[in-house]
Amino acid sequence: MLEEISPLSFTFVTVIFLSIAISKYLRRPDVDSIPTVGPGGLLTSYWGALKFIFCAREMLQEGYANHKGMAFKIPGLFCWNVFLSGHKLVEEMRKAPEDHISVVERTSDILKPKYTLGPEIIHNPYHTPIILHQLTRSIAAKFPDMLDEIQTSFDDNIQLNGNEWTSVPAFGTVVKAMCRTSNRVLVGLPLCRDPDWNDLATGFALSVIKTAIIIDLFPNFMAPVVGTLLSSLPRSMRRGMKHLRPIIEERQKNLDEYGSDWDEKPSDLLSWLMDEAQGEERSAENLVKRMLAINFTAIHSSSMMFTQALYHLAENPQYVKPLREEVETIVEEEGWSKAALTKMRKVDSFMKETLRFDNFAFLSLPRKALKDFTFSNGIVVPAGCTVSVASMPTHYDSEIYENADVFNPFRFANEKQEGEQAWHQMVSTNADYLPFGHGRGSCPGRFFAASELKTMLAHIVVTYDIKFEDGAVRPTNITFGPASTPNMKAKLLFRKRVVE
Repeated sequence: MLEEISPLSFTFVTVIFLSIAISKYLRRPDVDSIPTVGPGGLLTSYWGALKFIFCAREMLQEGYANHKGMAFKIPGLFCWNVFLSGHKLVEEMRKAPEDHISVVERTSDILKPKYTLGPEIIHNPYHTPIILHQLTRSIAAKFPDMLDEIQTSFDDNIQLNGNEWTSVPAFGTVVKAMCRTSNRVLVGLPLCRDPDWNDLATGFALSVIKTAIIIDLFPNFMAPVVGTLLSSLPRSMRRGMKHLRPIIEERQKNLDEYGSDWDEKPSDLLSWLMDEAQGEERSAENLVKRMLAINFTAIHSSSMMFTQALYHLAENPQYVKPLREEVETIVEEEGWSKAALTKMRKVDSFMKETLRFDNFAFLSLPRKALKDFTFSNGIVVPAGCTVSVASMPTHYDSEIYENADVFNPFRFANEKQEGEQAWHQMVSTNADYLPFGHGRGSCPGRFFAASELKTMLAHIVVTYDIKFEDGAVRPTNITFGPASTPNMKAKLLFRKRVVE
């Protein structure tokens, strides 16, 4: 194949690449005052950017260790990436105005919504306050539905045979349960159990991630070509319309005839979106697009976190007994309810520690500088740079967390607690605990996600015994750039819990 490439063609491609590289380098913002991790020269910076794809954890740790409490930069393919650490800088960035340090623009850069989700999802996020307020307030009322769907979906996907051990794909099983449970609250029965809808919802989320990653490997001027070729949005929309259009049209008919409080109105996220939608957002097409986008945010990050939790349980069976005792004691007193879930401090701590120890990203608070921004210590982040917090090194800092490199599932439950203060809970955010972000741009669905994750964990420990297959050890996480995921092909053994 290489023999077929003529010297002239090779020279032409090389000249084009060098021209683009030099042009990009000359137009890069002046960040010489910020120390660099990895090579950062005219051409060597491209090697540094490629190195970051495969060694992000090590490069971030190096930057954090050498410049703790300050800023450092790592080259990207087409821009400089600035990373911050320390309470002061994190809080200053959290408070920075959106027209200076933008979460919206950086999210758009990452997700390429024009080709993956639809740009209105990012630039008209009217669903965000609905998720933050109405969905959060509904958790207690919807808890019986969530619990029922968790129990039913695990029963359906883990086909046990008496007391024998059954091998199941961990991540695939969790994704199915998470999709059904989320959609029980998003669209309700019977659609939440429709195999084609669930396949669409889970597949769409993966296609968004893959498409955005591939587009990001190309310069901006190529995005329209690459994005159009790769986008699965039109195909997903056609498929989604088959499921949701009849539901939306029927509900809209009732809304138009009886108003927002018509009898037997479903209490789910789709209904709340329809109540608030204005103008073009009321169309079935835009509602379907928004429901697909919400599924994208609801399913895979939570599924990855719960898979990590299962791996920790299988690796450390000594933690199962105290979890079971807590769940059974509280359920005996309170029954299965949101109030009972709030009292399960060990369950909460187990999931919080999982997010600290094995979060799905090595960075947090992704932002883009729209204007030159000067921090109080004199650090200047020029317009055009991306800026974020090096969260992984923060979570592994033993000056913040005792024995930070050790998974300690009850470290937060063992802390001194006063009543039901929110600061110790997994949904709390601060400059040292960043799985859900912090401040503006924090995950609005974290309260709902936390309830799902904790209810799943409580159900698993009182219902099943789990372990790795004979001879197997905890599978290594898969990393790509700043992303970290559990091994998605690993299997776990389940059996009906043996009562001691």
